[in-house]
Amino acid sequence: MIEHVALGIDIGGTNTAYGLVNRQGEVLFEESVTTTDYPDPEDLVDKIYSDVKKNGFLDNLLGLGVGAPNGNAFTGNIEFAPNLKWKGVIPIAELFEQKFHRPALLANDANAAAIGEHLFGNAKDLNDFVLITLGTGLGSGIFINGELIVGSQGFAGEYGHIRVVHNGRKCGCGRNGCLETYVSSTGVVRSVEELDSVNKAHSALNGMAGVTAKEVFRVASSGDQFACEIVEYTAEMLGVAL
Repeated sequence: MIEHVALGIDIGGTNTAYGLVNRQGEVLFEESVTTTDYPDPEDLVDKIYSDVKKNGFLDNLLGLGVGAPNGNAFTGNIEFAPNLKWKGVIPIAELFEQKFHRPALLANDANAAAIGEHLFGNAKDLNDFVLITLGTGLGSGIFINGELIVGSQGFAGEYGHIRVVHNGRKCGCGRNGCLETYVSSTGVVRSVEELDSVNKAHSALNGMAGVTAKEVFRVASSGDQFACEIVEYTAEMLGVAL
């Protein structure tokens, strides 16, 4: 008997993760690539198709689910995502359907994560909750009365673009002071670059080339005062906003 599988794809501003799962929710194959290595969305689609075919799952594949920033479930398009290198409107569901010859559904990445938590995770017994995703940007998925709130245009929520600082940091969406410019991984790096501190001169982060949020938290865990200041600043900004 053929074991049918579904392909899940999470497109992020930094990385794209994808994997195959069976009806029992078991992950049979998973992979991750750097999104920016694929200047055109068609190149990423081709890469994922090649991996699925190479690993022998193509004949068993029933369909695809794609989560992406600014993913519109009504149109199947990624629409003007500020945290992706691809600009404008990307018909991503159509591109996957044309390549795989299988149905493909698109959701906002944070909404997809909220659905996953509601079905299988920490929100399994909750009808009212907000899920926050932290990565290149900040996403939010909102459930009220057991229903995912998507809005008439598919873009309800978007906590990452609530303005928290008047005339604050420039955001990829075109506005200033959005929450994600302070508390996302890119926001953490901007804090390292911008915040003045008497501890900075003595910090392991001082002069570090290509510092990342991961490095900031690693250095903070060792007791570095400046790194700890960055973590505290980020946590307070996020906590107050929520």
